[in-house]
Amino acid sequence: MRGGLKVVVVGIDSEPTRAFMEDIERLKYEVVLATWSESTIDVGERPVIATVIDFRALGVHAEQACRAVRQHRVLRKSPIIALIFEQEGPRLDLSIDVDDLILSPYRLSELAARLRLARWRLESKSSPEVLRAGGIALNPITYEVFVDRVPAELTLKEYQLLLFLMRSPGRVFTREELLDHVWGSDYYGGTRTVDVHIRRLRAKTERAGAFIETVRGVGYRFVPPAPEAV
Repeated sequence: MRGGLKVVVVGIDSEPTRAFMEDIERLKYEVVLATWSESTIDVGERPVIATVIDFRALGVHAEQACRAVRQHRVLRKSPIIALIFEQEGPRLDLSIDVDDLILSPYRLSELAARLRLARWRLESKSSPEVLRAGGIALNPITYEVFVDRVPAELTLKEYQLLLFLMRSPGRVFTREELLDHVWGSDYYGGTRTVDVHIRRLRAKTERAGAFIETVRGVGYRFVPPAPEAV
């Protein structure tokens, strides 16, 4: 896919890497191989939504590639994903500062979810303003949520659901719409998943959870308090 959302794979021209790139293309992304040659990465100028470092192919050079990506003028702006054999995952040195992992062998649905999350992370960086409503403060950059200045311990999906609702205050979303926007069209669970996460959000954000209203027979909406009630 040319001219679409771009993913860069840092590795070598090998059969496993080519198969991985074909899977990315099946998900309708443009994919570019940045061949690792000890110290250089050439990917052009256009921004990318994710940089995947193929640890399987690079072996001992993978950590060096990670450092180079973090210093790269174009790639450093994108989330970095490590593609690694499942059995090697527990031994991965987390100090190399990757944003996410894909364990091989992987399912196509998992790959889709990781790339969707990478895109969401990149888009969040372009919206740095903290969202506030009553006692809630949500920071799209740090993935932090505070209720009355106390941090709320949310799962990633709970956070994404709250962020999505807060970005469209007053708008009613059906359960199907929330499932599609937050979990993705490739998610096979039912709409009951949305109800469970809404219930958990309300419990974890205490009184601020009252801002998430149930619209009977339809879905949910986020209704911030009036200014005089803050």
